[in-house]
Amino acid sequence: MELLAPEEARRPGLASAADGSRPHQEAFDRALDAKRRTPAPADDAADGTPEDRPPGELLCPYCLEGIQLDLSKLFVTDDQMQYRALDLSRIGNPVRREDVMRGAVQQCTADPDFPEHHIPVPYLTHGRPLTVAMIGQSSTGKSHLLTQMIAEITDGGLERYGVGWQSVNPEQHARFVRERVQPLRSGKVLDHTSGVGLDGFARFVESLLLTDARGRVRPVAFFDLGGEDLVRTDGALRFLLGIDALVFVVDPALALPLPQLDEVRERWGTEVDRDGDAAFGTVLDRLPRKGPYLETPAAMVLGKSDLLRFQPPVDRWLGEGPPGAIGPDQFREESGDVYALLRQHAGQAWLRPFDAFRRCTLHIASATGGQESQGRYPAGTGPRRVLEPLVSLLAMHGIIEAPGGAASFGVGRETR
Repeated sequence: MELLAPEEARRPGLASAADGSRPHQEAFDRALDAKRRTPAPADDAADGTPEDRPPGELLCPYCLEGIQLDLSKLFVTDDQMQYRALDLSRIGNPVRREDVMRGAVQQCTADPDFPEHHIPVPYLTHGRPLTVAMIGQSSTGKSHLLTQMIAEITDGGLERYGVGWQSVNPEQHARFVRERVQPLRSGKVLDHTSGVGLDGFARFVESLLLTDARGRVRPVAFFDLGGEDLVRTDGALRFLLGIDALVFVVDPALALPLPQLDEVRERWGTEVDRDGDAAFGTVLDRLPRKGPYLETPAAMVLGKSDLLRFQPPVDRWLGEGPPGAIGPDQFREESGDVYALLRQHAGQAWLRPFDAFRRCTLHIASATGGQESQGRYPAGTGPRRVLEPLVSLLAMHGIIEAPGGAASFGVGRETR
């Protein structure tokens, strides 16, 4: 059928009849229907985030206290990467003044008991920020996925949706490209970089300014938290109370007891874990819940999908190009396929994020397109579908406009 009528062979009905996934697809439909029928808490905004703070005040992504732009608390870094106070009164040229402020940071002193921390000035001057947390064990390839995701953005991957980008801090962005993007693209395996600083608190690893089709600018900051980061100290979990979106990354070698992954597990010294990712459970247990579902937008990603490039339905989705436009039921079919695959082979424990969040899409992605050998990817890296999880989250937050609005994206329309 694949040879004679490939489009017909890919129809969900035929596929589920052949591979036994139909009961799991039906379970996915029932779960979505239950989410649609459950009213959302009345005090939640349409994009799943709390109501806006007082004018000019933002939520510090570290200490979670209110912060406003204060020109008396600005700093810049010197040649030794040490902070020195910035005196704007000496800069009369408005063009130079704006350029200097773009590279400056402000010390946040809202919580005197919190370790010293600084916020990039553009983060404070471009509307309400959006914070995104990558969650999963260190073996899942989260850092590679995040690096390729940001690289796709800076290559203009969001332009098809009317979204442009700019760095929040040019110096920090250049360092991220130099230390993360360029080595990975040249085929080097990246070392694990902890998302927790020496003081035990989570720090975002990169931030960008995204401009939507209406010209509205939102700072977007990315946190990269591994399982060992989350259990090291309770302070590392504090930032989750103010997080705006989450990406849960599933390692197929840990989740799926498929025979084609046995050689990989043996090489990596890992085993299938039927209890799910412990990092998922740690995060879900900490997030505040006002009803049966968590209202923060979320996405699940079956990472390293190149390991399953011949496994249905991965074989289909891994070759799909990015959508040219966002529809009301975008990612629903892909979500159903990933849900069925995990439910059938991994078990319900690996689907805890989908069950916990009202709006949660599921995705297939590969950050590298191949396996490493002696610290390198011999054929280089070829990322596949790394941007789609973020596209979904941006649609849930209204930065990418979708028919039906942000509140319904990820839940889909009722089918009859």
